[in-house]
Amino acid sequence: MSCAQYLFVYGTLRRDPDDQTQHPFLDDCEYIGPAFIYGNLYEIDNYPGAVTSGTAQIKGELYLLRAPEHTLSVLDIYEECATHFPQPHEYIRRQVLVDLPDRQSVCAWTYLYNRPTTGLQRILSGDYLHHLKDKI
Repeated sequence: MSCAQYLFVYGTLRRDPDDQTQHPFLDDCEYIGPAFIYGNLYEIDNYPGAVTSGTAQIKGELYLLRAPEHTLSVLDIYEECATHFPQPHEYIRRQVLVDLPDRQSVCAWTYLYNRPTTGLQRILSGDYLHHLKDKI
């Protein structure tokens, strides 16, 4: 399976927990299901940032990209890592190994935090939506 076909999201792009609607930026994508990567998840500024250094599960969702070039170019702008944004970018798009509940793994694109994590609050649950509920 090609990485170019899949997208892993773990934060503000996840489905609405109340009605399960997809984020509008993912309208061209097919929801596959829950998934996770390994690393650490941090609270940045009312949004999360994942880094792959670490061994905790970061929970998210896997999508099949039906129009990869279009969707990824829109997301590169949303995540401010398109080439016209000043360096260093806060996020970088990378290919990662994503695990599914049935123990299968796929390679997928995701957006990783690209700045130092010193002083940031680590989200111990690895689940940003769960973290938001706990903040209320």
